[in-house]
Amino acid sequence: MFKLFDLSGRVAVVTGSTKGMGLEMARALGQSGARVVISGRDGAVSEKVAADLQKEGIDATGIACDIVSLDSVRAFADKVLAKFGRVDTLVLNAAGSAVVGSMLEQGPELFDDVMAGNVRGNLVLVNALAPQMIARRDGSIIFMSSIAARRGSARLALYSISKGATDLAMRNLAQTLGPHNINVNSINPGPVRTDFSRDALWGDPEREKALSATIPMGRIAEAVDVAGVAVLLASQAGRYISGQTIGVDGGATA
Repeated sequence: MFKLFDLSGRVAVVTGSTKGMGLEMARALGQSGARVVISGRDGAVSEKVAADLQKEGIDATGIACDIVSLDSVRAFADKVLAKFGRVDTLVLNAAGSAVVGSMLEQGPELFDDVMAGNVRGNLVLVNALAPQMIARRDGSIIFMSSIAARRGSARLALYSISKGATDLAMRNLAQTLGPHNINVNSINPGPVRTDFSRDALWGDPEREKALSATIPMGRIAEAVDVAGVAVLLASQAGRYISGQTIGVDGGATA
C-alpha cells in the first residue's frame, strides 16, 4: 500500500513554499521521496529553507520565483528544467495577499493586482512546464484554491473571485491535459493558520473563535493539514483523480 504514495525520483515544484502550506506540502512530498523545488520571491530565503529541509534528509533545491512577474516566472521555469530536465508535479501555491474588503470598495487596479498574483502567474507557469509533461505523458498539476471559491464573500470579495477563476482554470486544464495522462486538481482549504491569512481571518481571537464555531471539527486548519492531499494527488494513489476541487475544511462546507 505504501508504494501507492511513493514519489522516489520524482521532481516536485512547489511555488510559495518558504513557509506555511507551501512549506508543509513540500516537506510531505520530499518525505515521500520526491526531489522538491522550494521557491519564493527571495532567492536567499528559498535557498535557506531548502538547506533546512536537506538537514531533514529531503532532497531540496531553492530557486527564486515572483509569481506576479512574468519575467520571473519564465526564468524560474527555465532554471528548473535546466537543472532537472523535467517536472513531475507542479503545486501552484504562490499567491498575492488576501485583500480584505467588499467589491464596492475595490477598484480596477486592485482587481488587476489580485488576478495577477492568484491567477495569471500560475497559468503562465503551467504553460511553461506542461509541454514537457505532455511529451512524456506523465505529470500532476495541483492548484491551491480555497473554499472561498464556492460561495460569495462580502469580506474577501476579490480573493474569492480569483479563487473561482482558479478552479475553472483547473477544470479547463483537466479537459485539455487529461488525454495526455496528466491529472489536474485543486485543493480548497478553509481558514488556515498561516501568516497569509492572519490579518484577514484569524489574527483577532474573537474572529477566530467565531470562525471555529462554523466548522464541525471545531478549529481552523493548521498548514500541515493540507499536506497529505498534495501527496495523494502527486502519487499513483491519486492518478485517476482529475478535475476535482478537494475541500480541506474540517467539514465547513458540508
